[in-house]
Amino acid sequence: MLITIKKIIFIGFFILSTPSIAQKITTIKMPSGEDIELRIFPAKGNVLLLGFPCDFDKSKNEESVAKSLSEDGLEVWMPDILSTYMLPKVRSSYAKIKNEDLVRIVQKAIKTGKDIYLIASGAGTQLALRAAAKWHEKYQNSDGLKGLILLFPRLNSAEPIPGVKPKYVSAVGTTKKPIMILEGGRTPNKWGLKHLSMKLSAGGSKVISKVIPDIRGYFFKRKDPNRTEDMVTSELSGLIKVSLFYLQKGILE
Repeated sequence: MLITIKKIIFIGFFILSTPSIAQKITTIKMPSGEDIELRIFPAKGNVLLLGFPCDFDKSKNEESVAKSLSEDGLEVWMPDILSTYMLPKVRSSYAKIKNEDLVRIVQKAIKTGKDIYLIASGAGTQLALRAAAKWHEKYQNSDGLKGLILLFPRLNSAEPIPGVKPKYVSAVGTTKKPIMILEGGRTPNKWGLKHLSMKLSAGGSKVISKVIPDIRGYFFKRKDPNRTEDMVTSELSGLIKVSLFYLQKGILE
C-alpha cells in the first residue's frame, strides 16, 4: 500500500491544531553522569514524539518539522545524545550509547503524562528499538509508551549479500510496542521490508510498513533532492501525523 501526498494531508486533518509555545532547551542528568541537552517543542496536545538520536545544529530540517508538529498540537523532544557522548553520527557510535541513559530519557518523557511515541531514522532506529525494549524491561506496569515510527530504518548488522537473508542488529525483535515503518520507493531496502517486518514482530510487536514512491533514504537531508523528495520534505510533518494515525487507530493490518 502506497502513501500519497493527498492521503498524508487528508488524514493529517484528524489531528486538531493548537497554539504552540516557543522552543525551550533543558538538560537531563543521565545515570552515566552525563548531562544531555534536550530541545523541547512544547504543545498542549496529549501526544509527545521523542526523537533519536538527534544532533544539535545538524538537524535543521528535523527542527523545522518539530516546530510544525508542535503548532499542530504534537509535542516534540529532541535529545542531543551524540554531542553529549562526543560521538560522530556514524553507525558504530550508536552501540556506545548506554541503555540506562536511553531508559532515563524515555521515562522523563513518560512523566509528562502524555502518550509517548519514539521516532528515528536510518541507523539511529536501533536506538529507538533499544530504548523501547529496555524501558519496558524496567517499567513493565507502565503503558505510557505507545509505539515507534521508523523512517527508512537501516538495521542490518553487516553489508547485505545478494541472495542471502539479511542479519540484523540485536535490537530487532526485542520490543512488543507497535511499529510503523516508512521506506523510500527508490531504495533497495524496500524489497526486504517483508522480512524486516517479520523479524521486528518476533518480540510481539504489530508492524506495518509503507513505501513512499520515488523517494530515497535520508531524502530530507539530501543536497540533490528530486521534485517528489522536495514535496515530501515539505509535507514531512503530515507524513509523521499519518503514521501516528495508523498507530493510534490500530490500523496495523
